[in-house]
Amino acid sequence: MERREDHYSNYFVQSPSSLSHDLEFEFQSPTRSDSAPLVLSCVNEFPKHSDFLRNYGNKLVYEDDEKMLVPLRSSNSGWWIVLQIGWRFLFSLGVALLVFYIATQPPHPDISFRIGSFNQFMLEQGVDSHGASTKFLTFNCSTKLIVDNKSNVFGLHIHPPSIKFFFGPLNFAKAQGPKLYALSHESTTFQLYIGTTNRAMYGAGAEMDDMLQSRAGLPLILRTSIISDYRVVWNIINPKYHHKVECLLLLAYKERHSHVTMIREKCRLVS
Repeated sequence: MERREDHYSNYFVQSPSSLSHDLEFEFQSPTRSDSAPLVLSCVNEFPKHSDFLRNYGNKLVYEDDEKMLVPLRSSNSGWWIVLQIGWRFLFSLGVALLVFYIATQPPHPDISFRIGSFNQFMLEQGVDSHGASTKFLTFNCSTKLIVDNKSNVFGLHIHPPSIKFFFGPLNFAKAQGPKLYALSHESTTFQLYIGTTNRAMYGAGAEMDDMLQSRAGLPLILRTSIISDYRVVWNIINPKYHHKVECLLLLAYKERHSHVTMIREKCRLVS
């Protein structure tokens, strides 16, 4: 029997004479039962360094003497790990911000409004651009916006307030204030102004002048709309509050019709 060996495997080659000898040995055994199966043994030795491929995870292992690694496909596990880390970070950040907001949730701010004074209120007779005779109104009024920020942590951002004056259904003056900011845990008063110059009032002008000269006085309505918000986390968490204030006021002539003054004022928060 010869043993041959090459680079890929080890195997045995038996000569015909030796194979015949082995068969005779199997058949001539005096103690073997007639019913015993005929066993033809064959020796096959697995090589130590065989060239078969094994699958380890996502790579084929080429097992030869040099143990070369052959990848099955291009791996994107690095991007997948980065994506997982990113999602976990965002989730943790969201939970942390939510807990922070709940722990420091700012209370609803208190808003109040007051009429300051009428520095000027005049109704004068004139002619408009079309030649029609009418009353022209010129007035200037100061107001006070009082903001009580009860938050101990966050300042209150106030959008430009909208102020409108009405005589009955007629909106004869409007103004928009600037952006405002109320510091945390403080009560802040802001001055706002509204007025108009030479506004043609037509039929309403004569009616307003008559009421000013009467004992009842001239009733006017001032409506203010305010939006405020706390910027807890930039623009992600910023609770907003809408405030509407309505003031009823009464004007009358004072000192022989030479000066108009406010004789009554009542402001209330409508929403």
